[in-house]
Amino acid sequence: MLYGNFNNTGGLAKLILRRERITSLIWIVLLTLFSVALAPAINTMFPDQEARNNFAVSFNNPMMVAMMGPVYGVENYTAGAMFSGMMLLWTAIAVGVMNIFFVVRHTRTDEERGRSEVVRSLPTGRLASINATMLSALMLNAALALFTGLGLAATGIESMGFGGSMLYGAALGAVGLVFAAIAALFSQLSSSSSGASLLSVILLGVSYMMRAAGDMQGNEMIACVSPLGLVQRSQAYVENNIWPTLLLLFIAVFISLIAYKLNSMRDLGQGFIAAKPGRAEASVGLMSSFGLAWRLLRPTLVGWVIVMFVLGASYGSVVTVISSFISDSPEYMTVIGVPVEMLETLSIEDREKLIVESFGSFVNIMMVLVCFVPILIAALKARAEEKEGRTEHILARVVPRSKYLAGYVALAYAGSVLVLAAAAVGLFSVAHIVAGESSPFSFGEMMRSYLSFLPAAWVMIGVAVFLVGAFPKATGVAWGGFGLVFFTSFVGGLALPEWMLNISPLHHIPQPQPFMEFTMDYTPLIILTAIAAILTAIGFVFYSKRDSMQ
Repeated sequence: MLYGNFNNTGGLAKLILRRERITSLIWIVLLTLFSVALAPAINTMFPDQEARNNFAVSFNNPMMVAMMGPVYGVENYTAGAMFSGMMLLWTAIAVGVMNIFFVVRHTRTDEERGRSEVVRSLPTGRLASINATMLSALMLNAALALFTGLGLAATGIESMGFGGSMLYGAALGAVGLVFAAIAALFSQLSSSSSGASLLSVILLGVSYMMRAAGDMQGNEMIACVSPLGLVQRSQAYVENNIWPTLLLLFIAVFISLIAYKLNSMRDLGQGFIAAKPGRAEASVGLMSSFGLAWRLLRPTLVGWVIVMFVLGASYGSVVTVISSFISDSPEYMTVIGVPVEMLETLSIEDREKLIVESFGSFVNIMMVLVCFVPILIAALKARAEEKEGRTEHILARVVPRSKYLAGYVALAYAGSVLVLAAAAVGLFSVAHIVAGESSPFSFGEMMRSYLSFLPAAWVMIGVAVFLVGAFPKATGVAWGGFGLVFFTSFVGGLALPEWMLNISPLHHIPQPQPFMEFTMDYTPLIILTAIAAILTAIGFVFYSKRDSMQ
């Protein structure tokens, strides 16, 4: 009886892996390259023990511990310990996001689109679908762990041996399986894919906050409740603890068993959290294509505006005191872009101003990259609706294709303004509350700084619209482009040639230089805006001419 519930799991797993052969491969390649490329760069930036020790001292303070986690191996702070401390947490978050999307896509989303019903009509077991999904997630995370471990070991860095590298990869794979199991659980509780994804991502955020609270207070119990806190306790390249990885695997199995049990109890297409009943009649706003686009994108855009405000506020709470934490670490100042050679010639007041402004510029780039996520979701929403078969019902009426697409594109462009402005307002308002009149930022300068990135955001939208119109089956390239922009922006000039940096639109946004009068050069902004407009226009032309499911 138990065996019958899993009939044809192998066949379904093969189907899932075939469907994921491009998307998951891109995830694995990008995450592996991200780690393998940064390890030598960090080793080059901090080549001697004194430089690493100085960095560890500046890093080991409550603010930085809350953001990045505890500093391990301070007594002998090797390049491996530094790399693990700086990168393991953030890579684990990215792996968690990858697994959440993967599992929801092959469980709740398949139910919404009717695929699971077709599969269940065949000689497959009741639990075969979820079992195949979790088996595929196991293979995905095992591949990521293996390639990351082997890649890091192949860098040849002295303190990053084979054992520590494989543990680093295994820890990432284990935490990925935990969030895969969490996504499987919420796919049983929620009655929609968006709800399952949202609840899983919220729990990922809660895990980060619990880890931050525990680490900042020095409370191991609170920190280890979080999977993100557990993964850092592996102390790769320091103590090389295996127990956190084994505990994460046990947690993944335990949560998976609960998800399996709930899956066996519920009806297909239903969730234990009942969906909220909709209105009996559509509102007036839904009678237009723009109103429909707004209704579909409203939760995404509103949610991301709130997220960006909170993210900006979190940086604003520390940006005014950052100089006191890193002033003794020229290596850390190099990371955030402070021209260290200038420091000796400056007064204490000017040194603090330089550090704060450089940290602010570094934060700006990081938050702008995060802002690219919701605007790409909005720009690609028309294709997502098309793939799900809902576009045909709209276009079967007297609705021009260009007008239908215009609603999503307009919201993508408007959303780019909103999320960037929310980040700027969040950072400015909290920095002003913390520092009062001594705040180093003015509202006008902060808004101009963030909104100057709009042309770069518009290029990303233009690329997405172009793909939706001209190459709809290749819209995943837009996310690959985002990955490339993120990679080049994060690594910067540490290890990449100039031609690769020029691919990123962010690289062409003029930025003020310390203690130099800044006059905005609008030429690159105009060129980027023109590129975005041309790509968008071409996308509209092709979208208007092609068939719905081409």
